[in-house]
Amino acid sequence: MTWRPTTLNLSLATLLGWALLLGVLGGRAELIVAAVPLVVALAAGRRPRPAAADWQVARHVSRDRLVEGERVTVTVTLRASGRREVVELYQPLPPHVRLAEGRHHAFVVAGEHREVRWSFELSCAGRQRLRLGDLHLRRWEPLGLAAAESVDHAISDVSVYPHVTPLRRPPSPARTQTYVGHHVSPAQGEGIEPGDIRPFVPGDQVRHVNWRATLRLGALHVTQHHRERNADVVLLLDTLADVGPPGDSAVDRAVRGAASLAAAYLARKDRVGLIEYGGILRQVRPAAGRAHWERLLDTLARASVVFTYVARDLERIPPRVLPPQALVIALSPLLDGRFLGAATDLAARGFDLLLVAVSPIAAARALAGGGAVTDLAARLWALERRAELDQLRARGLTIIDWDGVEPLEAALAVWQRPRQRRVRA
Repeated sequence: MTWRPTTLNLSLATLLGWALLLGVLGGRAELIVAAVPLVVALAAGRRPRPAAADWQVARHVSRDRLVEGERVTVTVTLRASGRREVVELYQPLPPHVRLAEGRHHAFVVAGEHREVRWSFELSCAGRQRLRLGDLHLRRWEPLGLAAAESVDHAISDVSVYPHVTPLRRPPSPARTQTYVGHHVSPAQGEGIEPGDIRPFVPGDQVRHVNWRATLRLGALHVTQHHRERNADVVLLLDTLADVGPPGDSAVDRAVRGAASLAAAYLARKDRVGLIEYGGILRQVRPAAGRAHWERLLDTLARASVVFTYVARDLERIPPRVLPPQALVIALSPLLDGRFLGAATDLAARGFDLLLVAVSPIAAARALAGGGAVTDLAARLWALERRAELDQLRARGLTIIDWDGVEPLEAALAVWQRPRQRRVRA
């Protein structure tokens, strides 16, 4: 630390100069006498200051992972072995973060091996990778005529994840895998879902005997069951364009929907992957488990719009990221035609595609505000959007319209894939 004069020195020097000038020109001795304390103060402000020994600063955040709207407590611990002095602390705040309690600019008294703690709470309204950067410190001389500044370059990272809404019945896939899960497979074997009834053959287990059919038909009959299998689900997130206020834009709502779908499928033992289709093409290979859930949340927290003229080609994505038998759920505000072309290409290649059209109208109205003109423009936009979705459905695309405000499960309840079962006469 290097001590430097403050602006108070200039103010005192100005007062001293005017007092001496007026005292000499006006012959007023009392003005010259009044200037003596100012001379003493300026002389005291220029004396050398001892450097503080064993100066320790530590910053701690209460949580390194939280959900949108939750709070995190930042605690700064200050300890010095020198004399007691006033210390000014200032923590710059990242964008889209507000103070929930306390202040991020404070004055404390430290020294004489005294430990001082200063804390405040931050609230994060939107998903992001919150990074608390440099912590600024300023030591003040008792008269305020000199100060020494320093910066603590410690970095604290906090991941703000999107809000997850529970989904009881996510869309069921058309094709399943060979691993055990919660989806009813058309293939019959060991399971709990009853299927066909057939005559008893050697090798059948007694616990599969259907006694009601046996008594009615006069011969042993057994009940076959459908197998429970898991599925591969790939979430395709559109980040080519966005509209709306930060933290509640169309892409933010699509990210919350993707997080809710991922949580629902992982709870059903399915493998979930993620593809961010935008200026940056991020890929997460389908997998399951707690560690994979955190990996998906980290990727969704970083999802953002990066401007580009390049049209991404999904054919270059390897099959291990986009399996041929996977259920692809695309979430898009349909603001950029390049994403619609990519989704149409996936459907033409035989992928089981479900397009969740996240309406950007509510987000745009929240950004533009109210008014008669805004309401009229929103209604016209809604009519154009409805006609566009009808044209896409006529081309064979399966589309679910979601406004991003109501629960996603209510929008998904409109469309449910029929259960695939083989029924014999």
